[in-house]
Amino acid sequence: MIKRSKKVALVTGSSKGIGNNIADTLLANNYTVYINGRNLTKLKTQKKYINKSVKFIQADLCSEKYVKSTLRKILKNEGKIDLIVSNIGDGKYSSGYDFNIKDFYKIFEINFFSAVLVSRHAIDYMKKEKGHIIFVSSIAGCESLPAPIAYSAAKTALLSYSKNLANEVAKYNIRINTISPGNVMFKGSTWDKKYKINKNAIQKYIKNNVPLNCFIEPNDISQAVIFLENSNHVTGTNIIIDGGQTRKII
Repeated sequence: MIKRSKKVALVTGSSKGIGNNIADTLLANNYTVYINGRNLTKLKTQKKYINKSVKFIQADLCSEKYVKSTLRKILKNEGKIDLIVSNIGDGKYSSGYDFNIKDFYKIFEINFFSAVLVSRHAIDYMKKEKGHIIFVSSIAGCESLPAPIAYSAAKTALLSYSKNLANEVAKYNIRINTISPGNVMFKGSTWDKKYKINKNAIQKYIKNNVPLNCFIEPNDISQAVIFLENSNHVTGTNIIIDGGQTRKII
């Protein structure tokens, strides 16, 4: 018989960085967590997961085939999916208007369509017992910032998709929310690499552009996930975590 006392969560793109911190935070809050990535060999052996309610899905969830098989596996094992945190994304692209159109498509596949795929197919299961989907976007999708055009466009599309989807599936008691981080610092991150190359320039950028004069930490995003999970009447919202960097009113 399937035990259903714990909430069941899938965190896509959770082998490292923001996604891994979200997975760890959910584990600490008594969730059964499915960690996803394309390479989980090292992660599976980490001591922090011994005797924890964690399971691993090694798959590229930009592929519809693997999205479907992953959801089927979770449903077979657990009988439900309460939460999906769609965290797959990549902003490491060149800036400028003269991009390669194939790269543009690839950026949308990773930063937008991966989220569309997992939510589209998860909703079919969640309709039976309600659920919650959280997308991790970026402040680059909220307003014009010095970020690659294709990346910004994909993240803006994700915000629009999230808002419209929230209105569409509310009748099934499914909630849809988004978190848009600013400059996230963790070991191996883009900002970590930039900081090591030119510490003074990065410190100056943060001081001049972020009123709180700080980087965002992965745990800031994880705590927002917990807040949204505990806020049963919040849907269609976008939580910006950026130290005050964005200037938009709404």
